Amino acid sequence: MKKKKYYFLLLTAAACLSFSGCKSREKVDLTSSHTEAESMSPTTAAAKETEAAKPEETAEEETKKGQSSASALSVRSQIATHKDGKVSIEYPILSNLKNADMEETVNTLIKEKAIQILTDYEVNAASDTVAVQCTVVSLDRSRAVLTYEGSLMTEGAAHPTALFYTTTVDLDKGVLMGLSDYADAYTMAGYLVSDDCVVHKPANSSEVKDYLKSQSLEDWWEVLKQCDFTASGLEGFPQAFSYENEGTIYISVPVSHAIGDFAIVSYTPDTK
Repeated sequence: MKKKKYYFLLLTAAACLSFSGCKSREKVDLTSSHTEAESMSPTTAAAKETEAAKPEETAEEETKKGQSSASALSVRSQIATHKDGKVSIEYPILSNLKNADMEETVNTLIKEKAIQILTDYEVNAASDTVAVQCTVVSLDRSRAVLTYEGSLMTEGAAHPTALFYTTTVDLDKGVLMGLSDYADAYTMAGYLVSDDCVVHKPANSSEVKDYLKSQSLEDWWEVLKQCDFTASGLEGFPQAFSYENEGTIYISVPVSHAIGDFAIVSYTPDTK
């Protein structure tokens, strides 16, 4: 496995109003209204004021009920941190799932994948430094989309390696989702080497595009066939990761250390 770790590091080093009309108002004789108000008894006036206020109170109560109902239906997340020696990895703990019996399964799966890098890279918590932050990109009753970004500094290494990985969890089934659930690996490989490719990160997209095109479509296809933790026959930590958010597919691929170790491209039907 050490060999695989260093092979990956070498690969990333060499490779990663509207308008409204106005009408004149008719004049209203306020004399009679004023007289009527003055002739009211204090009790009658107070009763009318109370009656007029009722619709507002009812609307406010309905709003509060609606907010309470929405809150009851929302899946909640709380960020926890796995700490061990020089290792610090954030991961979310989800609650209020539609299927309460699935919570333990989902949360176990999330943590397991969040810290899998420690096993696959054979990290020594006493001498290697790992710092990873988690972002909950999207969370609803059916799916959780999570990204992890940070760095790994192994003992004796000349520089740290930038890390980026993702997990997408089907909250109904308690299983992971991956690139094959929303895109075709070969199509995405072709997109990586095309002029239409949109670089989401890093900012210097021209360098990234040049690097992506320096690899063949077939090379990227092999990388993307092993994309995400869901890849068939996966051995070790994936080199590429993906996630989908609001119709856009994001894919991280390995690039040279000089560029940033990884690059993220975005794909929509408009950019194909």
